[in-house]
Amino acid sequence: METKNPSRLNLLLKIAPEMASRSEILVFSKELTKTDVRKRMSIPTKKLPHLPQFQAGACHAVVLEVEDERGQVWNMRCSIRKQKYLKPVISSSWVAFARSKNLGIGDKIFFYRELNDEDGPSGVKYKIKVQKATKVFGAIVGYGSPVHAAI
Repeated sequence: METKNPSRLNLLLKIAPEMASRSEILVFSKELTKTDVRKRMSIPTKKLPHLPQFQAGACHAVVLEVEDERGQVWNMRCSIRKQKYLKPVISSSWVAFARSKNLGIGDKIFFYRELNDEDGPSGVKYKIKVQKATKVFGAIVGYGSPVHAAI
């Protein structure tokens, strides 16, 4: 929303005031695997700085409140290993979420971190966008429109 014209910026803020206090960054995207769909979703380790802080040695799991596009809240457990190779995963409630969205192998997800001054004490929310794979005879030939689910 960068503009050199102040009147244009004011117009944008009047049209979409909710955008004024929000900043959204893509944390990661991935094509879902069999394990992601059936057991737990792994998150690239290099994306740990964008996730809630895990207290060194004291805490290796946090619960993310996930709100989908229908407003249903999912409590998903995000955990890391206790040893050196941390490898974050989202487990508890993830499989139920994946089933409710009819996610399959090859579908894509886009995981965002949103900062919003109005959201809770930390002001951080997570969002997920899902793109269903279009398959012909089992081969992915494209992707549908993203389906938005707030996290």
